[in-house]
Amino acid sequence: MAVVDRNTIVIRGAGAAVRLGYQLAATLGAWRVEGERFSAAVVSADAFRMTQSPLVLEITNRDGGTPTRRGLVEVIVYQGQLSARLIKL
Repeated sequence: MAVVDRNTIVIRGAGAAVRLGYQLAATLGAWRVEGERFSAAVVSADAFRMTQSPLVLEITNRDGGTPTRRGLVEVIVYQGQLSARLIKL
């Protein structure tokens, strides 16, 4: 018997960035957050920077305000897709 959590929120967006400090580690296309899991299409990435830590997800707000930032751990980039677990900064 499978248990399904019906209280999971799914959020989607059109683009984001991954940063290592102030440096750009990756530019992301369409992304999705489900629970604490993050996945996205990788538009471009610096392979070395993506292996470093701490990596920070940065999502620009439509109104131009302060971007949303969350830490990324357990990052995997495979065949143009990124998957990771989100953590609080």
